[in-house]
Amino acid sequence: MGLIMKALASMAALSSLASTAALPVDTKQLVKRDACADGPHGNVLEVGGSTGDHFCEIRIASSGEIITGLEVWSDNDNGIRGILFTWSGGQGMMHGTQNGDSKSITFAPGEKVQAATLWGDGTAKQLGHIYLKTDKQEFDVGKDKPNDGYQIDVGSGLLLGASGNNGASIDSLALLFLATEISSVTIGGIKFDSDPTGSSDNIAPSYLIQSTMGNPSGSHGNVSFTVLGSEAVAQSTTWEQSTTGTFGMKYSVEMDAAPLGVGAKVTGGYEWSVAHTSSKATTTTDTITITQSAGPISIAPGFGKSCKIFAQKGTGTFPYSSTVTVNLVDGTTLSYQEPGKLVSVQYTQAYASCDDANNPIDWTSTTNNPPPGVQIVGTGN
Repeated sequence: MGLIMKALASMAALSSLASTAALPVDTKQLVKRDACADGPHGNVLEVGGSTGDHFCEIRIASSGEIITGLEVWSDNDNGIRGILFTWSGGQGMMHGTQNGDSKSITFAPGEKVQAATLWGDGTAKQLGHIYLKTDKQEFDVGKDKPNDGYQIDVGSGLLLGASGNNGASIDSLALLFLATEISSVTIGGIKFDSDPTGSSDNIAPSYLIQSTMGNPSGSHGNVSFTVLGSEAVAQSTTWEQSTTGTFGMKYSVEMDAAPLGVGAKVTGGYEWSVAHTSSKATTTTDTITITQSAGPISIAPGFGKSCKIFAQKGTGTFPYSSTVTVNLVDGTTLSYQEPGKLVSVQYTQAYASCDDANNPIDWTSTTNNPPPGVQIVGTGN
């Protein structure tokens, strides 16, 4: 893949043809001088003249970026004067000059180019006109068309990059489309910038119940009670990186990495650890119910108990580097490095803890109106 052919109009041949005839094409293989000469794109036609400074814009192998927009300046005397390419990472790259009237197109994630045509300026000196048709819109910019133009092979419809020559105008242009459809994308090789496993950062108790129960000092015997805490909570794992939006939602993006969980340390306390369960989804959200109880607990007259039912909740954002592998339907693959971050909210199982609350105060109100989660199961005589 990647054979770049150059279309050069011959002025001598043009003078012998009717004005409605297509410009003749002189094709030759370009020297492989940069990344645009070979790659995951198919045969590419470069249209226009042969002067100006060469440029090559393609980033799929280095950062996984594709072109998501064009702003084009043109006038009817010179044709295409300048092009600003916008990348999926948000950066723009300008070639030519911002002279003439401008017109722009922005591609939505997953939007595909269905047809593309390029024209010279009619004198074989520079690029004259650009036409793109996607599955959502059309883009038509440049000087009056001198002929039928050159149909460009759009392959899969994803615009990976562009090459050509430029100076005060765009002298020539080739559009580089991904030749083959994407079948799936896999993100793996996760390496955290700072490995969170074993760390207790941002892990703290999340209380379901905090209740205090007592037996009045004037009662005739012990009071027995139980305490129950139960709550539905959402825990989630989200792997955030550009690839999940670059190619659109049509393609399957799978994670080849285990999520993090929160577990008990052998030496006491809690820590981030690799979860025992795994998912290939880039985002998982589960609603779980954490439940725990304590009791029956017997309290003598004039004494009380303070009970807590809680789970450990970990909330963290962990930057990482990854390897993205783009699998194409023809069996070939593309790989590149990309940063990302894991956003995780996790809970442990629930625990119960009851401590003495032996203040000599009147507990009559707790006996008559038990606090949340408390149920009296027996009283003395």
